[in-house]
Amino acid sequence: MTIRVKPKKSLQRVTLEMSLKPFKSMVPEAIEAVCTEAIRQWLPLIGMADSCSILLWVADGSEILVWDGDLQREIEWGRYIGFANEEYFGHIKDDKDPRIATPYISEPARITYGDLQVIIASFKRIASERYGIRMEVGATFDAGPEFAYSDFKYKLHPEINRAEVGGQFISLKADYTVVCSWSKLKEDHVAYAAYPDGIPESTAFGEFLGRQCASFLPTLGFDYIWFSNGFALSYFPWTYLGANYDGTQIAMAEYEELSSKMLSFWEIFKQECPNFRTEIRGTNYGTGMDLAKDCIPLLDLYERKYVEYPPPNSPWGALNYDFGLELTGYMSRIAVLPAETYLFRFYANDPWFWQNPWWDLYDREPHDIYCPLTVARVNTEGELESPGVVEILTIDSEKGDMDADIPLEVIPHIKKAFKDAPDQPGILTWLYPFRELHEAMAESGEHSSDVFFHDWFVRNAINQGLPLNTVLSTDDFFAMQDEALHKLQDTILFTSAFWIKGEKAERIVEYVRRGGKIIFYGRVEDPDLLNLLNLRNEPELEGAFSVNLSLSEDTIKNEERTGEGSHRLQHYPHISGGGLSEVVDDVADRSTQIHASVNQSGLERAFTITRALPEWDGGQVGWVRGSLPFQSAGVSHLPIRQEKEFLDSSLFVRYVLQQFGYSLYQVKEEAASESALMFITRNDNAFILTGCKQDTSVGLQLQFPDGAPLIIGQSVMIGEGMTAAYTLDRTFHDECRVFVKQKQTSRITCKEKSPDPTPRKHNRTLRNFSVNNLIEADLTIYPPLAQLQAGDVEVRNGEQYLEIFGKVVGNCIRLTQISGSIDISW
Repeated sequence: MTIRVKPKKSLQRVTLEMSLKPFKSMVPEAIEAVCTEAIRQWLPLIGMADSCSILLWVADGSEILVWDGDLQREIEWGRYIGFANEEYFGHIKDDKDPRIATPYISEPARITYGDLQVIIASFKRIASERYGIRMEVGATFDAGPEFAYSDFKYKLHPEINRAEVGGQFISLKADYTVVCSWSKLKEDHVAYAAYPDGIPESTAFGEFLGRQCASFLPTLGFDYIWFSNGFALSYFPWTYLGANYDGTQIAMAEYEELSSKMLSFWEIFKQECPNFRTEIRGTNYGTGMDLAKDCIPLLDLYERKYVEYPPPNSPWGALNYDFGLELTGYMSRIAVLPAETYLFRFYANDPWFWQNPWWDLYDREPHDIYCPLTVARVNTEGELESPGVVEILTIDSEKGDMDADIPLEVIPHIKKAFKDAPDQPGILTWLYPFRELHEAMAESGEHSSDVFFHDWFVRNAINQGLPLNTVLSTDDFFAMQDEALHKLQDTILFTSAFWIKGEKAERIVEYVRRGGKIIFYGRVEDPDLLNLLNLRNEPELEGAFSVNLSLSEDTIKNEERTGEGSHRLQHYPHISGGGLSEVVDDVADRSTQIHASVNQSGLERAFTITRALPEWDGGQVGWVRGSLPFQSAGVSHLPIRQEKEFLDSSLFVRYVLQQFGYSLYQVKEEAASESALMFITRNDNAFILTGCKQDTSVGLQLQFPDGAPLIIGQSVMIGEGMTAAYTLDRTFHDECRVFVKQKQTSRITCKEKSPDPTPRKHNRTLRNFSVNNLIEADLTIYPPLAQLQAGDVEVRNGEQYLEIFGKVVGNCIRLTQISGSIDISW
């Protein structure tokens, strides 16, 4: 008897999020038709996973708050387009504003709790009977006012929208408020499912919501609940400001008090509702950002197993093109996992407002698929982990349409991104001190500045084109054995310096002395680390500085450089880890190269250096002090950039990569041009270049340690003393397996060809591509490892097959003095 083993799927789960708008009738046949069509459209994506779930956006969670156990009761559901509870939005000035919520159709369906129960049961039954799919259904709770009208939140119990810290109520805006998870309810005498005699005075909101969920979820057929938009984490989820930072002052709150208040909700909610999984969307920000602004102890949330998954990538990249913020937040949250895997979320439609990102914001460009899916985390064994859950927000639009063209266009990109998922670290790996950031905040509020700077500097650097998409937690790094550490040999670790102290500093120094490469950023205090970098500390300086930069810079076509000292820096210590204090200790040390320094009234401070000693066995360090180019402003979602005369020093991280063999420069028409985003991943020994351009006139100039990359399907001019220039698409996701160095200049083309049989392989050729117009070139070829190890790789120069035995060096083939054309096949 043959036992068939079910093939392992690449994903654990696919989640399809939707509102109730497609259900325009509560007739059973109509409900079945909507459920069937929703699953059918997304079957190719669901087929990649072991299971599926539907996340139902019924209203804003008030349907849970007012639940009284009566299935015949009609629900107030999210049947609007626009802003509900409009009086809580300062940008809506009068009752004639077209942005005020209006019904999405003239006669929306009347829906009862019983109807909702039928919808949930229908989804599960149809998924199982028609498609053989195991399906869960999730409920949602949102803390804000915009999704649906709520008498409970704003008339009966408005007190839940106030947050008390330090004995007083805190706020940043007078109008927009959200439910505070640690608030307490006033007494009422309304009958609820969990409180048939009404709510007792000072009932904790976590207790009330937990008990209501414990009744509501199983009765309706829900399997888990999703907390949206930062609920149960922050009272200020929509802004980079918070209870600990108001834009002018930092360290305003006590970490112990604020973090304990947040955790108190989780403790009591889980006590009251222990049998249902809770998933969280999180804020729009990253771990360090949230710690600095709101003292959010994500580590406690993970370690106490309150959540199974970290928050996914934020949808803000779709709204404001701030993909640096999206990816920084994403990597910071997945550095450590509460369980086995993590989520990727794609913003396809919006069921509440007018934007449907695939059409309106992305313009059908897949950059918010490919860029976040270049991200992967490194585990203790040195292996890479990609997300195990894909969520689609949402499968219906604000008009209740389920446009079949969206899954037809989106799913192939998601499949390709997972097929090309990273299997070894990229050229840069963010060594993320997840635990140390929490410990620093718990130790002293004075560390708020370091923690704030930690994530925001990296956000800026990614937005300036830094190819950072791999993350490794310090927990995993310090637990690695030699075999795992060896897998980091081809990546440069990138980490802040302020947390590196004592024994951890010794481990870091040992890593470098054994051949490791690291770029540090931020202030340096530990004596061992100062010694490694050949730095010492002088009195701190702040304010305006002139900048001397010797590194090559991006090309601005319509701007003349005025030479060294032409750059200016405005340094605010309260958001940038203190003042500038580092200077080179031994200026006579020939192993130390100073690439940037700053000067204020004759006082100089080091700003960017690299150092490598012969006895380090190839090890090398770099350091960029860094400064945040933010100015004090009022309440805003994102930081406000300083005047354009002051530079963004996060650019220096990309520039300093040149000292590690990577020249990654951009060519811009003007200084105001937004930098192209670029990420470099490794898949099956190939280099995958992924990115997007907000300004399509921006070009790239690239040089790697092995030479100029040849992107399959493109041509590039290559010669001695020049950096190869590339004109890539608005969204690009391109493969490179060949690098070229040559003295004479020629236009070299790399093309995919049909996998014709060869004398050795006959019909076993899998792939074949050509490289044309070489002139005495040195080539480095990276074939798939399995074919390289099996000896299946062939290289033909004209009509002659080259002998590559002895040319294999590690994971690549190195050829010299090649002219004309070659065909590479395996």
